[in-house]
Amino acid sequence: MAYTPHTTADIEAMLAAIGVDSLDDLFSDVPPELIRKDMLELEPRSEFEVVRYFEKAAAENRTVDPGRLFLGAGAYQHYIPSAVRHLITRGEFMTCYTPYQAEVSQGTLQAIFEFQSHICALTGMDVANASMYDGASALAEAVLMAVRHTRRELVYLPKTIHPTYRTVVETYMREINVEVRHVDIEDGRGGYLKALDNPEPAAAVVIQTPNFFGVLEEAENARKLADATKGLLIAVCNPTALAAIEPPGAFGADIAVGEAQPLGIPLAFGGPYAGYFACKENLIRKMPGRIVGKTTDENGIEGFVLTLQTREQHIRREKATSNICTNQGLFALMATMYMTFVGRAGLEEVAETCVARAHQLVDGLERDTGASLLFPNEPFFHEAALKLPIPAEAFLDRMREDFGIVGGLDLGRFYPEMEDAVLVCATEMNTAEDVEAYIDAARQVLSQVMVS
Repeated sequence: MAYTPHTTADIEAMLAAIGVDSLDDLFSDVPPELIRKDMLELEPRSEFEVVRYFEKAAAENRTVDPGRLFLGAGAYQHYIPSAVRHLITRGEFMTCYTPYQAEVSQGTLQAIFEFQSHICALTGMDVANASMYDGASALAEAVLMAVRHTRRELVYLPKTIHPTYRTVVETYMREINVEVRHVDIEDGRGGYLKALDNPEPAAAVVIQTPNFFGVLEEAENARKLADATKGLLIAVCNPTALAAIEPPGAFGADIAVGEAQPLGIPLAFGGPYAGYFACKENLIRKMPGRIVGKTTDENGIEGFVLTLQTREQHIRREKATSNICTNQGLFALMATMYMTFVGRAGLEEVAETCVARAHQLVDGLERDTGASLLFPNEPFFHEAALKLPIPAEAFLDRMREDFGIVGGLDLGRFYPEMEDAVLVCATEMNTAEDVEAYIDAARQVLSQVMVS
């Protein structure tokens, strides 16, 4: 059955109401090369045929034993309690939009409030919102917020930040003429001290800790650079790591952002995920997205409401902080459930296990295979950059093909000078036996390749 949302008469009535003669006139502001004129060539199929098509396509996916997955680089496998997976499938949560009308969705508003509260507890910041698509866009929105607050057009962004995060920030800044100045890598950390030699007034200095190489940054140096430039300090942090390391609120960050995927959200082929965004209270009115607050009505009954919503849908466009609108609400709820079930003690246990497994892996590889830490003596959380005696691509191919192990990320993809380095990750999903199996496989691969 054809689905026709608007009849010809409907369209003509709407065009007449707004004073436009035709649909072409309505879209005259859109560049012609961006408008598709031809029809999509979709072959009509029955429901049965569609199901079979996607079943066949899905069967082509190759899966991996979770214990043999040692790839992180921004998306991490963690155990998700069964209760989370069960509750998130309830029908009332299944919506493509975030229902925030207070009169009909008190449960959703309370879930967002709890998500914000958990993020504040994790980051040590004053306030948090719940409207970020993912960690990368959360960072870009944080930089935009710093630009609005300081009215400056320069941001310091070290090369130790996740490469795709840097790309998203650069894309956001390109059209508003904000300069993104990259801070070089020094021994696996951002070279903030060197940048202090000639600081310029800036909107923000960004730090990621643990950074893309897994190294724990010296936040004090980033804070010094932010003070010297009179800019805000923006911290990007893995929420799991925050259960084991100093939170951004403690080291003086003005804004804290990150990816909530490690908090009970499955890998799901790279997304969709949910970002988080927190800041100091004095910046609250410049935050993007929306904030849910708790209040009481005239009868003293507790309720939840949208306290701040500086989106262009609610206020004048020129006054809006962002046009970011619907977050991945289902995944924010999933993260809320995860943090509620796991609790502070549980999250600390997860973090400690991650550290133990990663250090077992790195120690074993250095001992038995000839691999070595790319940045020796630098503290790391649950992933680390290792220098190999062969190109990383060849090593990872053999690990996957011969042993079914996803052995990490080829750092040469993002840093050409590191083509013989691999970023490995271990979490609580990798048992001690899994780690030993990786070490043994790596020993065989490296010894065979080096002999040949």
